[in-house]
Amino acid sequence: MDIIIIMLIILVFSRFLSGAFAHIKQPPIIGELIAGILLGPSILSLISPNMNGLDALAELGVFFLVLFAGMQMHLASMKEYFRPSFFIAFMGNNLAILSGVVIGKLYNLDLISSLFIGVVFSLTALPVGVRILMDMGKMDSPTGKIIITSAVIDDIFSIFLFVMVLFIAESNSEMPGAGFISASVIKILIFLLMIYLFNEFLGIRGGLPARYIKLGVSRLSRDSQFFYILIFGILIGYLGGLLGITFIIGIFYAGILIKSTTIGEKAYSHVYNVISSITFGIFSPIFFAYMGLLLDATSIFDYSNPFSDKNLFQLTFFASSLLFAVAGKSGGAFIGGLLANMKLRDAAAVGIGLNARGLMGLVILEIGLKHGLIGQSVYAMLVAICIITTFITPFFLRKVLK
Repeated sequence: MDIIIIMLIILVFSRFLSGAFAHIKQPPIIGELIAGILLGPSILSLISPNMNGLDALAELGVFFLVLFAGMQMHLASMKEYFRPSFFIAFMGNNLAILSGVVIGKLYNLDLISSLFIGVVFSLTALPVGVRILMDMGKMDSPTGKIIITSAVIDDIFSIFLFVMVLFIAESNSEMPGAGFISASVIKILIFLLMIYLFNEFLGIRGGLPARYIKLGVSRLSRDSQFFYILIFGILIGYLGGLLGITFIIGIFYAGILIKSTTIGEKAYSHVYNVISSITFGIFSPIFFAYMGLLLDATSIFDYSNPFSDKNLFQLTFFASSLLFAVAGKSGGAFIGGLLANMKLRDAAAVGIGLNARGLMGLVILEIGLKHGLIGQSVYAMLVAICIITTFITPFFLRKVLK
């Protein structure tokens, strides 16, 4: 029963604070993040982020949020905005990685640790961007679609680089060979080609395959319709994980393939409404509150001696890392937007929208810590940066898009 009570506390705090922020016309996810910070080790210490089952609930939040986002996107719109999104993702990733390497070298970290910090700086939280755009009603806008498409490309780039860094670390600083790199690229391309061909298959001959799918789905009960859609999402997500795309990106593409033209208007409307209710009523607030719980300021600074040399070093390291992370990612994406002939305001919105690191950054940080790529203090500061960039993104994005 402990996890049930914890869920109840988190949901009550999240609902109250998100409602308060919505009332003052600010993004509700800020309230959900603050709920986690208040309840966590930074302030009240009522809930530990290490409680059994809490991380699984947060991952369910990612699953439903990304699946729901995919259901609102179409491959046609992603293809339409691929060119500007590629420029944005390419520039944002490269400048963010360079920023991470510079920070690492400034504070005397080795090359592997510096590259790892660059990977964390380069990440974009797809679920966070989705939630922000949904809250603002900008999901279907051209800028919103560019942000989402860029975030998908972003994470593919970043995960690929992370695999390379992990390979170097595990092979005692030996650079991966051409065969390893080629195999990784080929697996990613195979997955994307499979999604494209499956999407095209559903539309051939006037939608003949979709006609049989609609007929089969219409004969299922409403509960079964929801069940099989979830199974489909899990399978595509698992396939994405096997082929190096990551489970999250795989789920996003599964959502894209779930269309009213494929499963029927009635079934699609039912599944869409159920997933929406589950996502925003339960799992999404838990996910963002969990991110707030993970921020433990006490592991960064020594409060018993506030003016110690260690605290001064940590403060300068933290402040400069946050500055470089934001400037590298947002600045690179902004430059990419301008190179793609976007308007100044839209390019700024894209740069801000891609700045949040979210749970993906936290997951990769945990892997990096376990493999000895970074130490505990660097880990704690990077966790704080992931939380803070997620926290400030909706506020500034709202200002730009208002």
